[in-house]
Amino acid sequence: MANNVGFGDERHVQDDFASTQFMIDQAFAGKATCTLVEVVAVEDETVDVRPLVDQVDGRGTGTPHGVIHDLPFFTLRAGNCEIRVKPRVGDKGAAVFCHSDISQVKATKRDALPGSKRRFDWADGLYFGGFLPSGPATTVIEINADDNVLIKAPTVKVEAATVRVAGDLAVDGAVTVAGAITAAGEVTGNGKALSTHTHGSVQTGTGTSGPPT
Repeated sequence: MANNVGFGDERHVQDDFASTQFMIDQAFAGKATCTLVEVVAVEDETVDVRPLVDQVDGRGTGTPHGVIHDLPFFTLRAGNCEIRVKPRVGDKGAAVFCHSDISQVKATKRDALPGSKRRFDWADGLYFGGFLPSGPATTVIEINADDNVLIKAPTVKVEAATVRVAGDLAVDGAVTVAGAITAAGEVTGNGKALSTHTHGSVQTGTGTSGPPT
């Protein structure tokens, strides 16, 4: 006699209602909604992910999921302005799955008919990252409770035609400038004002003056 084990039990065959309810539950169980995933590959605009919650059979035995390919990942964007943090392999996040087949919209980046009649399918996912980090971040942009903005990074590179700072600017460290410096106000170095300081030990001819006083 075969020892077959399924998800149903004697409760599900007591009457027609129980049997129907079991079939409905099984149908809903096959619909993808939202799950935690790990990034296994990264492209320019999409990621491949692996669901972290394993599949379970009727005996309670777990089986890892396969990889879900080409999920668009989230960036904060409006028009041609964007704040982007590209996912990395090993990141953990959430994949949410759409009501209908989104393959044609992904391909054309505009409204389109669904590519098939599938619903809530694993293939129609979107990735949102940032959950369950494995360690502290080394690059951080933080707006804290005091309304201060902290940028913490090994290197900060700004590419802009003009950078304007409205207010005082304090720099803790050396400053190297490749271009010219223009100051509308006074420039002070080591306590000496550039526009008003004088030199001692002045002499005519080819000699040099003394240091500023």
